[in-house]
Amino acid sequence: MALKKDKQDKIKKALKETQSGLWVREISRKTGLDKSTVSRYMEKMGEEIDFYWIGRNKVFRLKGKE
Repeated sequence: MALKKDKQDKIKKALKETQSGLWVREISRKTGLDKSTVSRYMEKMGEEIDFYWIGRNKVFRLKGKE
């Protein structure tokens, strides 16, 4: 699957707006993209994205953003 730049940019913009990171559902709300679309993009953007766990929730943020 090739990533569409406009969707990728929406996700990056949402992640740039927060210091602590976002769950897939939060990214979905901020971007207007479906949760499954966000999940697929997060997998494909692995080299640009960090994640950590809070309980059972995966929280994503841009690499290098502490």
